[in-house]
Amino acid sequence: MAIRFIEKKNASVELEFDDKILPNLLRADLIRHEVDSYCYDPHPLLPGYRLHVDAKDAIKEIKGSLKRVEKDWKDFGKALINATETGKKTVPK
Repeated sequence: MAIRFIEKKNASVELEFDDKILPNLLRADLIRHEVDSYCYDPHPLLPGYRLHVDAKDAIKEIKGSLKRVEKDWKDFGKALINATETGKKTVPK
């Protein structure tokens, strides 16, 4: 996965990703925590997908979001493995 900084200021950060999965996960988490953020395609024919974050300390907010998304993903993976090993048909919430 390729990620590059487009804009890096204390109160505003914009990152460009080569796919939509991680920026959308981060955006959803940031919005849940009341951080102003959005994703967009800068051009429909050129590769790249951007995440823009505006906050008092945007880098800190992104780091916090990354930790939460990573923890959720690990928890989901553990629950899924347990469900498949025990034969349960549902994954706990």
